Amino acid sequence: MTEFDPDQGSLADQDHDHDVLLIAGSRPEVARLAPVATAFNDADRIRALTVATGPDPWVVHDAFEAFGVPADVTRMPGPIAGPHPAAIGAMLMSNLDDLLVDLDPSAIMVYGGGMTAAIAAQVAFWRQIPVVHLQAGVASDDLLCPFPQEANRRIIGQLASLFLTTGGAALGSPIGPNAIPVGDTMAANPQPSDLRFARLLRRVHADGPRLVLVGLDRPDSLGVLAGLPDLLEREPDIEVVLYGELATHGAAAPLAEHARATVVPKLMLVELVGLIAASAVLVSDDPELVTDAPGLGTPAVLVDGPHIPEPGDSIRSILSPAVMTTVRQLLAARSAPPPEPSDGLEAARVEQAVAWMFGLCPSPQLDIPLPRQARGPVEETSDAPADDSADRER
Repeated sequence: MTEFDPDQGSLADQDHDHDVLLIAGSRPEVARLAPVATAFNDADRIRALTVATGPDPWVVHDAFEAFGVPADVTRMPGPIAGPHPAAIGAMLMSNLDDLLVDLDPSAIMVYGGGMTAAIAAQVAFWRQIPVVHLQAGVASDDLLCPFPQEANRRIIGQLASLFLTTGGAALGSPIGPNAIPVGDTMAANPQPSDLRFARLLRRVHADGPRLVLVGLDRPDSLGVLAGLPDLLEREPDIEVVLYGELATHGAAAPLAEHARATVVPKLMLVELVGLIAASAVLVSDDPELVTDAPGLGTPAVLVDGPHIPEPGDSIRSILSPAVMTTVRQLLAARSAPPPEPSDGLEAARVEQAVAWMFGLCPSPQLDIPLPRQARGPVEETSDAPADDSADRER
């Protein structure tokens, strides 16, 4: 459905005592919340409703469709006074407050540190609706990096009743006793149907090559295209994926012949999101895609774009001739941690933790534990006696 009409009562449900709104305002949020919606549906203990909202809810609506989980509610934006974040935030605050009053859910779930997530958490807190924060992405000790996602993430963390993390290094700052490692739910999304990308992602996740994803559609981005073969020669440990209108240009022919390059005219959204999340750098002339990149933990270079940089921003707006220099600087400066291993149960762990919050099960943990590398410090236990040899030596 699209706009929810409370008079129709189309979302009424007598079969579940609890319902949770999975609120997404961007494509990265959909990528993490769509598998969770499926897990709730499979367990059938709690009713989950997917909500597409944000400044451009139809982009989010289409993303839910692409990930195989249609949006239950697509919330149309109200009047916006201007493009400034304050104006967008004011619209979202009123819009989401009306939605929570209409639906009166048992809880809401948000992902990451986007504006929609931060506003939804504050409105739910004011309405005394529990907030579940699914943070399976960037977490740092720098309040301004990424900007403003890290600050929003901390605000949500102060309001959340349940904080679900990837575990390990992604825990960031101490966030209280209700922090449960679940893993990155994005791992439960459909795998790329193109075997080239499926194999590439496996190599990257196995600590193989670093990936540079390049999406170019505008003719004035040809300068970037010309610099990609040289980038491959200078950086022997990277692979390049080029897609977009310029992938069909004659200037792309040398790149298409390179052993460490893949050139395609178009990517499906599920493939695109997965490749961005696995990339060391995204280079694109699409401002909306570049804006999504920080939510997937990837620095982005906007080619010849109008983006105004902010302190700590992970988006860089670069004129076409200088793009390759900036990409090489990012590759030299960025050392991404090894990816967390996946057992395919990340979304099921989320459902289990929320069921525990509602008192529907005795433990927040599934019987099957996280892979060892994905456990957080709180989860690290051992039956073996502690090695106190260092203490004896001291």
